[in-house]
Amino acid sequence: MSTKMKVFLVDDHEIFRNGLKQLVDSEPDMEVVGEAGDGETALQLLHTVAPDVIIMDIRMPGINGIETSEAILSRLPQAKILFFSLYDSPDYVAKALEMGASGYILKDTSNKIFLNAIRTVYGGKFYFIGDVTDVLVKKYLDMRNATGHKTVSYADISLSKREEQILRMIDNDLSNKEIAESLNVSIRTIEAHRLNILRKFQTNNIEEVLASCKEADLLK
Repeated sequence: MSTKMKVFLVDDHEIFRNGLKQLVDSEPDMEVVGEAGDGETALQLLHTVAPDVIIMDIRMPGINGIETSEAILSRLPQAKILFFSLYDSPDYVAKALEMGASGYILKDTSNKIFLNAIRTVYGGKFYFIGDVTDVLVKKYLDMRNATGHKTVSYADISLSKREEQILRMIDNDLSNKEIAESLNVSIRTIEAHRLNILRKFQTNNIEEVLASCKEADLLK
């Protein structure tokens, strides 16, 4: 008997998640092994399961889908992230590509396309909609692999107000725990924000980020 592919659902609409679960579980080659209504819960539950494909919404309360996925891939690099969104936004698709997603489809797609997307990314291929074709995806990945990283233009970096707030607190030598307590959020939330900031600057050094922000006057 063949092993079923394990699917994990992350979406803040319970009724929508229930519909997806029924659809996935009705297929002979896949099953839902877990679900979450927000990014923080997903990060907690993923310690207990090891899904093959994670269906991820973009806009959710708390940590958004991009930040959640970055945190997930830092812990489970073998997982395939398939974004399932209402928004056909080139910016969202670009961010999904940049953080290592395997696919991006829209919520108004057919059941057939949705299931095909899951099987495609599970098989190690990419499944993107909108203006991003397979050729563009391959070209982007070839460029990224050839250079090892992309050149960062600080003028193009946009920090959210929360990211600016966290960077100022880091600059004041506050720990993740102290920042989390001050902002009344979990440590995992702060870790996800830090990871997202580092990825924006294409570095693993937070001190380098702080120096660059001061130089480029990004912390206003």
